[in-house]
Amino acid sequence: MRSRLTLVTAAAGLLLTVAAADAADCPAPRTVATTSVGMRYCVDPAFDAVVAAQLGAIRADVRAQRQAGKLVIYASTPISPRGGGHEKTNIAIGAAVKARLEKELGAAVWVLDPGRYQLAAVNGRAPGGEEYMVMWTAALAGADGQGADFDVMHFTGPGDMRAFFGCGREDVTGCAERYLTARAAADPELQRIAGDPARRRAFVRFYALRASSAFSKGAHDEWNIAVRINRRRPLGEQLAVWFDGRPASPAEMEVEVSPGYEFR
Repeated sequence: MRSRLTLVTAAAGLLLTVAAADAADCPAPRTVATTSVGMRYCVDPAFDAVVAAQLGAIRADVRAQRQAGKLVIYASTPISPRGGGHEKTNIAIGAAVKARLEKELGAAVWVLDPGRYQLAAVNGRAPGGEEYMVMWTAALAGADGQGADFDVMHFTGPGDMRAFFGCGREDVTGCAERYLTARAAADPELQRIAGDPARRRAFVRFYALRASSAFSKGAHDEWNIAVRINRRRPLGEQLAVWFDGRPASPAEMEVEVSPGYEFR
């Protein structure tokens, strides 16, 4: 049997239900945290303070933009190098998506780029995806699970990434190759990728053929957050969901995908 207790994280302003789970499910010292939209994550309590501090910074930034009268868009871009990507390149893509959306949609819009909000290491250990997703679920959904601070959730797709690389409609693999070759001269990490045939092929495959938040564990959870937010909102007030610069269909907006870091 699992014993449960409820705690209030005052700095985060979020009610979490924490379960002392069986070791086979969520091994100690990790605990299962349940968020306002019912999604659970197996998290390390050692990161509670840094998560709360960064969540406070995110909320302060969003609040400032709301007070300035801005419409707020959350732009989900893969950060992890999973599948052949490159973390620094992904962070740069996220910044480029933010800049492009703000230019396209105009001064009334502010785009939140999650790559700007990194969690600090604790005792020499980096946070995992679960810690990040507890933070982003709280930021996106809010205490009531209705996501009132956001107007749109945008998910990066192939068109967004091709725009970053300067690729046209032809020779996309060659475009990714040329980007890697050009940047490798000044970046030792990219140089190692370019010099390893298997890693080079994975890089080209990811950015030419995948190039999408569809292959991101965090983005899968974020999509499901959006679906759950919309289940709590009346039809006319639902959160808009975009993929690759276009609005999702009504069916897409209300269907969950496979979980990423969510604990099920």
